[in-house]
Amino acid sequence: MLFESLMGTAGDQWWPDSQDAIIERLTDLPAYSPLRLENAVVDLVGEEMWTRTRTESMGFHWDQYLASLADLVRDEIQMAARTGGQIDDLWRMLHGLAAMTPPSSGEMLRRDLDLAIREAIKDTTMDLAEAGIAPGWPSEILRATPAGGPLLLADAYGSRYAFLAPFAWGEEDPHWYCWDIDRCTGDRVVHAAVFASPEEALAEWRAAVGMHAASASTQPAPCDQATARDLLDPLCRSDLLGALLLGSESQQLIAERYRLRQRARALCESFTVAPEPKPKPKQDLNPIIDDFAAWLRDRDDHRPEREDIATLADTWSRVCGAGYYACSPHRIEHTVILVSDGYIKKYAEAILDLLPQWVEWCIERTGLTGELAERSRQAAANNRWDGSDSMDLRRTE
Repeated sequence: MLFESLMGTAGDQWWPDSQDAIIERLTDLPAYSPLRLENAVVDLVGEEMWTRTRTESMGFHWDQYLASLADLVRDEIQMAARTGGQIDDLWRMLHGLAAMTPPSSGEMLRRDLDLAIREAIKDTTMDLAEAGIAPGWPSEILRATPAGGPLLLADAYGSRYAFLAPFAWGEEDPHWYCWDIDRCTGDRVVHAAVFASPEEALAEWRAAVGMHAASASTQPAPCDQATARDLLDPLCRSDLLGALLLGSESQQLIAERYRLRQRARALCESFTVAPEPKPKPKQDLNPIIDDFAAWLRDRDDHRPEREDIATLADTWSRVCGAGYYACSPHRIEHTVILVSDGYIKKYAEAILDLLPQWVEWCIERTGLTGELAERSRQAAANNRWDGSDSMDLRRTE
């Protein structure tokens, strides 16, 4: 059943009513502004997707849903051409879908969304030409492209990032796109949006992260291509698991589900630095385990089981380099949940008993001081899970 759900062959009985609802709400879609049109379609489709995640229990293979929607819009245009109906909004709807969709991934296990939309536009163009109808604006598929280099700002803990870049359609509709990337729980985008300026984007990000972790005095810096690729890599991949929703996404994040990938792909395709080979090599945890074990011996003459340290080290983070040691309260709380939920109580408690010392060790390695360090110590002291978990995917640090 999971495979069928991922492939878009189960639970799709509600799709026709949902897609009809989108068509019925089409009215006066913006013309002659690629960004305004894209925004309108993102909002329109996103609102329906959000509603269905609240009312339905399955059928959430959105690639196949949107490919089917493109087919429906094509059919509606063909019918309107035969009956003398209005086609302008339907035509712009197709192009809005194309604008927000990332380029073809080459995935062959399921119908390719980008290809489906392009085919719908091609078929519609031919049908309208045969009927002697000029569809009007736009006359070609319009996708935003990078208009400059990206900027990056990390929070004080080093595990939450505002990654932003300028985009435009040639000289038209310049704007900034910002991804809020949280590495406390993996490479996860927890928010994304279009902004008029980097200042506007960063003000919104700081408010969400919390001023204690992202003060107004910190400013973004140009981001090199290797770092940018590393941050955006999960958004540029196409796999079956990418179809899954966690259930805690905001309406905004669901609406931006495709555009955030389109912008990421467009940016990475503009880079001159070649991507790293895949899959990435897994970090060797043995030096980390040895270092922490030696630190414990020197500090407290404490000699826990190496297996307990190894489990904690493996659960802590998948990030390589200095970012591995980031110890925000959010990452600490997430580690407590993972260990408590993943191991029998006796083993889990032995691992979590190490957490206060582990966090102190990370604090030393990151140079964290003051209130930030104290907040991490307090989170580590609360090293038992009560079974609750915040459903807010985007949270303060």
